[in-house]
Amino acid sequence: MEDETYLAIYYDDSNQKIKTSISEIEGWLQNINVNKEHLSKFIYYRLYSRYLKPFQFDCCEYKNYFKNGFSMLANYCLLIEAIQSFKEGLKNSNGKGNKLFGDFFEEEDKYFSELKNLGNKFYKNVRCGILHQGETLHGWKVTRSETAPLFDSSTKTINATKFGKQMKKVLENYRQKLEESDANTPIWECCKRKLNYVINNCK
Repeated sequence: MEDETYLAIYYDDSNQKIKTSISEIEGWLQNINVNKEHLSKFIYYRLYSRYLKPFQFDCCEYKNYFKNGFSMLANYCLLIEAIQSFKEGLKNSNGKGNKLFGDFFEEEDKYFSELKNLGNKFYKNVRCGILHQGETLHGWKVTRSETAPLFDSSTKTINATKFGKQMKKVLENYRQKLEESDANTPIWECCKRKLNYVINNCK
């Protein structure tokens, strides 16, 4: 039995199995400027492998009989809270969900322009509905149709497939910003604070 606690176990783009331990993260945090690529890669794959990759399995049987838009959006909502917690350096999102979704869609309007001013409604009718009751509320709907837009405001319909593709871009953009930013900038101050919370939660 392994004594070390791993904060992420995933397969990278070359299908190599990567295991990142607490001690590695603690070491990298001692000199962020030298280890920005290691840390940003860890954050990216920790979140990507847990919340996005499971729905990118390219198999017709899986797509036809197992893949589900509600399950996809449940994961994407969890990812939104995780990303915002990193961006804002939060210990957790308890009691902050409504604000976090509002912040997310305003800050990521490049990827979600259709939802820029609907963060609070999305939180209440999609996030809370799916995670607490297994349904969307107040007429909001979910589709995976290839021809449907990301969000159809006339029918309040979210395209889970296209939503997931945009979430991947958000995560990639966050990784890039971390790699391009100095350790003393706000993005890293918040990220470092969040990483220390993650480490402490595992001890």
